[in-house]
Amino acid sequence: MSVLRPLDKLPSLNTATILLVGTEDALLQQLADSMLKEDCASELKVHLAKSLPLPSSVNRPRIDLIVFVVNLHSKYSLQNTEESLRHVDASFFLGKVEGFRATMAQRLVRMLQICAGHVPGVSALNLLSLLRSSEGPSLEDL
Repeated sequence: MSVLRPLDKLPSLNTATILLVGTEDALLQQLADSMLKEDCASELKVHLAKSLPLPSSVNRPRIDLIVFVVNLHSKYSLQNTEESLRHVDASFFLGKVEGFRATMAQRLVRMLQICAGHVPGVSALNLLSLLRSSEGPSLEDL
């Protein structure tokens, strides 16, 4: 069992690996399936884990991004995330989202506007279906 570090392995050519960590297996699998359906410039690999630390393994790929999925209705889910964070090296957080910060902020503000009812013709009730639909508009189109 070891602490995950961002540069502990060399990157694979044209491959991006994401680790989804959470207690809800079905929800993690649905999220992983949705991510794999999206167009990506590189090969996307998604791994699932209930918690950290991961078992030590020589065959484990380099992890480029860790996403902690918290069920807000479950106190155990939050505790699991807090305990798992102890097994992620602090340098993993530094600079990871620098290039995406503005874009992510714009998307979150846009989603907030929709949920607050400030976008004509779009309601919070159909936001999820818009996000799930591969033929529907992207957040940038809203």
